[in-house]
Amino acid sequence: MNLAADPQRRRCYRLLLTWLWVTLLVLGVEAIAGWATRSLLLFAEALHTFIDAFSTVLSLVAVASAQRPLGREVWGHGRAEVAGTLAAVSLLGFTGLSLIFAAFRQAFNALTGNAETSLLVTIDRPVVYLMVGLLVLSLAIAAYAYYRIQDFGSLALMLHTQHVLGDAWLSGVTLVGVIAIWQQQTWVDPLLAVLLTVFSVRSLWQVLGDQLPTLLRPMAIAPEAIAHIVTQIEGVTRCTRIRSRGLVGRQVWVELHLVIHPEFLGVAHIVGERVEAALRLQYGPLRTQIWIEDAQPVQAAYLNYPETEWTEPENSPDNWLEGG
Repeated sequence: MNLAADPQRRRCYRLLLTWLWVTLLVLGVEAIAGWATRSLLLFAEALHTFIDAFSTVLSLVAVASAQRPLGREVWGHGRAEVAGTLAAVSLLGFTGLSLIFAAFRQAFNALTGNAETSLLVTIDRPVVYLMVGLLVLSLAIAAYAYYRIQDFGSLALMLHTQHVLGDAWLSGVTLVGVIAIWQQQTWVDPLLAVLLTVFSVRSLWQVLGDQLPTLLRPMAIAPEAIAHIVTQIEGVTRCTRIRSRGLVGRQVWVELHLVIHPEFLGVAHIVGERVEAALRLQYGPLRTQIWIEDAQPVQAAYLNYPETEWTEPENSPDNWLEGG
């Protein structure tokens, strides 16, 4: 199944990589336009675009991981990814606070009559056209990704696409604000900059809530609970080396080793399907990797008592379960 998924994973990775380059292009143009026009609103929109780029990077890490062929299985990553996340959040927090302080300073200067240091933003027609083009470009690639979600079957791509399309209205508000500033309504600039920054913080929180689990190593389900369900399946003698990752109710990846009675070895695949069905019924969406082992009894005893039903020996160790 992994070999069949590889081309699909590569296409999903290329789409996300292209999306990242487009997002960085939009981010650069917005930052340059904000610097040239002295518009806090454009800087706030650049901050929002940076959050989109950050979400794209998280999705790329998820899809590129060898542990997750399609970014479906929420596995774990090392300290570098977690440290990078903290650094990005710190940068976004510092930039957002700086924008809010600058907006309040401009508003205060405007109220006190200090026109030399307040509301110096100037936007002309080409900037408006430029923002329209950037918005269309961003929505076009998001719409294409939404159209291809079912083909790729990637949870990471789905989460990122939902995030971008869900926050598209923020870019629409920015465009309306740019048009208003072009019409000499300069008071709109600091006001919308503050609002956009606040909603960008909310957007960042949603990104972390949806995709941060891909950067952690939590145990999704207790091994004892999985073993209790699995050992009730006919033919399963015991269940060992249980590991689980992900979020129950969204997507869980489970790896376990089954010790199957010799009489059921011929239908081991059916036993595995029943195990997966029982776990999915209890915990919702999940993917399993099941290893089959033969519960071989002592040969001499088996020959002497061929009708005996062999089960787990009474002197088996108590700690035969290994959590993930």
